[in-house]
Amino acid sequence: MNRNELLKLKDGVHKYSDEKNRENLSLFESIIGYDDIKKIFKMSLISDNAVHILLVGPPASAKTLFMLEFLKLERSYFTLGSHSTKAGMMDYLFDYRPRYLLIDEIEHMPYKDQTSLLSIMETGILTETKSQKTRSTQLKTWIFATCNNEQKLLSPLLSRFIIFHLKPYNRYKFIEVSNGILVKNDIPLDIANEISHIVWHKLKSRDIRDCIKISRLAKSIEDVEWIAKTLIQYRKNK
Repeated sequence: MNRNELLKLKDGVHKYSDEKNRENLSLFESIIGYDDIKKIFKMSLISDNAVHILLVGPPASAKTLFMLEFLKLERSYFTLGSHSTKAGMMDYLFDYRPRYLLIDEIEHMPYKDQTSLLSIMETGILTETKSQKTRSTQLKTWIFATCNNEQKLLSPLLSRFIIFHLKPYNRYKFIEVSNGILVKNDIPLDIANEISHIVWHKLKSRDIRDCIKISRLAKSIEDVEWIAKTLIQYRKNK
């Protein structure tokens, strides 16, 4: 390799590195807190080797938000674990070879698809047998996933992940996160704050998504109170 070719190669590497850094800067802007986990994710993106990370926790602990953030990256593919077969995940992997595979609620993924993931994580080889025909390919893919119950995952698959257990929000964190998300979605702070408090105290919900639902309807604090009252009135008795 001559000097010009070497300089060209180095320039390409720097450009690739710069692109990755720019991508990383815009990640996780919609997620409040978890700065240490964000840092681990960003470190994984610049790793030369594929890194696989699993977020475990209750609903509304920002797990899905992390997955959706990765859709900002080129060559990313998002699927629900329960829809992996119907959505044609295997065909997509063979045809488009995504760099980042994002799986929400991976515990609902059929065992045969879990086995295929295990092969990718362990050997970098994707194999599928269908109608007595087998196809395989070499694949370098980062797998980021979420689940509510890790006990439903194959043990060998689980062992290939770096695992983080996310704790439920306490009242102060819930209100902080909810207000942050709503304000970023152009909801005035006074209305956002009212929604957050009513969802926590009156609806007794710990799900940020309930705050988002109300915010899409309410135009005033009076609206928030009326919507909450109506939801409580027609709530299913436990």
